[in-house]
Order: sequence, then C-alpha cells, then structure tokens
Amino acid sequence: MMSTTILAISVYSTLAQYIVLLFGIFLIAVSIFMFVCPKTAKLYISKAASTNFINYSELSLRGICGIGIVLSAELSKFPEFFQMFGTFMVITAAILFSIPRKWHARYAVRTSEKLSVTYLRILSPLSLAFGIFMIYAVF
Repeated sequence: MMSTTILAISVYSTLAQYIVLLFGIFLIAVSIFMFVCPKTAKLYISKAASTNFINYSELSLRGICGIGIVLSAELSKFPEFFQMFGTFMVITAAILFSIPRKWHARYAVRTSEKLSVTYLRILSPLSLAFGIFMIYAVF
C-alpha cells in the first residue's frame, strides 16, 4: 500500500508535468502567433506590465511554470537543465514582482520597439522548438 506521502509526491509530480505540458503548448502557440501575426505579437509585447493585472498575472504564471518545471525535473529527461531553468524562472518572477511595475513596462515598450516583424518571424521557430522540447522532456 502506498503511503500518503508517496501518493502526494506522485500527485504533485503529475500536476507539475501537466504544467510543463501547458507551458510547452503555450510556447508552440506563441511561435505560430509570432509567425502569422508578428505586428500583433509586437503590440502584445509592448503591453507587458502595462497594467497591474497584466503584470502580476504574467509574473504569477511565470512563477507557476517555474515551480512546475522544478518539480518535474527529476521525472524529466534533462533533470539538471529543468532544475536550473525552473529556478531561473522563479527567481526572475520574484525579482520582477519586487521592482516597480513601470520599470518593467518601460522595458517591454523599449524591447518591442527594437523588434522588427522579420525578427519575430525568424525567432518563432525557436519558440516552437523549445515548446516541443519541454513537452518531449517530460512525456
């Protein structure tokens, strides 16, 4: 009979895997969006942190994805990478939570101004590949 601790670990590990799956699907969807609608994608990038709701929603999701990646590290095909990358996501979310939102918003606007439509289309396969990689690594 499985102890409750082992069962809880199993449930959290499975939940973490599905968080990584959703993160991978999100990256794939973003890659398609960047390729098909690069002007709109550029607009969305400029809107990052434009309101409290957008900023804290984005950062919360980043933190949740990071925690999911860390918790699924041992089950993944690349545990060291998952541990480092997930930790990086959690730390950067914490840092961005602690700085003034307007700093983050200004950074998003400056970054979007530097991105060309062509550059977004060129970068889109990287997002696609990374999304596929994340899903492959945990399933």
